[in-house]
Amino acid sequence: MRTIPPPIRSIDLRDRLSELLSNALQMDNRAAPLYLLRSFGDMLSGQGQAGVSRDALVKTAERTFGEVGIGMTAAEAIDELLAARLLRTLAQESGQAQLAFGEALQAELSAVTDRIDAYCRVLERVSRRRSRSASQVERSLEEAAYLFNESLFFEVHEVLEAVWLTEAEGARLLLQGLIQIAVGFHHLENNNIRGALFLLQEGIEKVKRYGSDRCGVELDQFLAQVERARQSIESLGEAAFDLFDRRMIPNMPLIGVYSRI
Repeated sequence: MRTIPPPIRSIDLRDRLSELLSNALQMDNRAAPLYLLRSFGDMLSGQGQAGVSRDALVKTAERTFGEVGIGMTAAEAIDELLAARLLRTLAQESGQAQLAFGEALQAELSAVTDRIDAYCRVLERVSRRRSRSASQVERSLEEAAYLFNESLFFEVHEVLEAVWLTEAEGARLLLQGLIQIAVGFHHLENNNIRGALFLLQEGIEKVKRYGSDRCGVELDQFLAQVERARQSIESLGEAAFDLFDRRMIPNMPLIGVYSRI
């Protein structure tokens, strides 16, 4: 069953986390803050406390960094997260500095930790790819597929919009259509049914106009499944947020673009 991370209500917090992910996708070492936040969340859940010692977090995070091949130190990642107010310092206990989640993050802890777990799964998939495409468009489409398949619809928008804004022709229509489909499902998760239906329809039409002959049969199947999901949402109307079967949201295929133009 598809698991959809709950939406983050604070736009500022959502954007700060999305920026961490964007940085991590651009450069492997920039993944350190996200892996550290995941390690921190795991330590807190295991201890049932509000905070953990900085020294213990450094040791745990350094082991994780070594496993995934990150060159940035845990101390550097902690300092970055403190500056971003995603972590905060508590009063020292027994001479040891204690760290806790920042107040905005703590207020939406369940949604944030689910999202960070999903971010790290995406980063692990990206790190395992055999080769890195020379095309920024194709790299972004690959990353977008991993994000979409983790139900990170807002983040799909962020990744694809960055390249769509610089794309003069080529895959511009495809990128815009996929952005609209992702944002359509994002609107659904925020109970904006009218917005969801409008953008899903717009996105389907744009991707169809781009042409499945360029991207293969997988794109046809994806669009057909998105259309079935859209029809189900439409039939449910205002009850769609509660009653729509999220298993109808398909996985996005890995789309090769320029090789088929």
